[in-house]
Amino acid sequence: MEIIKFEFLKLLKKSRGWLGPILVFILIMVAYPLTVEVSDIELSQSFFSILWIAALLVIMLATEDIFLEDFNDGTLEQYAISQKNLSLIIGAKIFVYWLAIGVPISMIGTIFCVGTTSQTAFGYQILPVLLVSTYIFMNVFSFGNALSLTKGSVLGTLVTLPLLLPLLIILGKVVVAINFDLNYSGFLLLLLGILSIIIMIIPMIISYIIRAHLE
Repeated sequence: MEIIKFEFLKLLKKSRGWLGPILVFILIMVAYPLTVEVSDIELSQSFFSILWIAALLVIMLATEDIFLEDFNDGTLEQYAISQKNLSLIIGAKIFVYWLAIGVPISMIGTIFCVGTTSQTAFGYQILPVLLVSTYIFMNVFSFGNALSLTKGSVLGTLVTLPLLLPLLIILGKVVVAINFDLNYSGFLLLLLGILSIIIMIIPMIISYIIRAHLE
């Protein structure tokens, strides 16, 4: 808990790190219906595609330097040579970023969903999907940025984007299930299963990658 509190306070001091991505997400959500000439029906049908892509891009932006500052000031090196579990610290850091960025954009996306589709039920269904998917995005992009920690962010983006294509396909199926009033709980359980695996494996892999960078 102390690590989570410390990381959360450190992130809050960097308003650009958490406020910037949230504002970009709001801008995309506001700009889309204003810049595309479509009917209300077409808008509600295409809204979800924009929602997933916007969430993906914003999370990618938010994690661009998630480990860079700690790497440059020696914090990660101190964690690595101490007796503390580096993977737990990395997992806590990713969780804090999700709390500060992933949760707000999930709630904002739900509000825009209700406003665009004019159906409150869509909001109740889409919120848990957004919460889980943004957490998955956060972990995967953190992995990519750990890979490119000393090489720029392009390498991490090239590696991680193909990994997220199956997830985008699942999210598309979720939207189809919601639109046709089908039981989408199976897809939600699938996303939770993917998340449960990722939150155990990704921090461990990132810890090994960071140790390799330090050596």
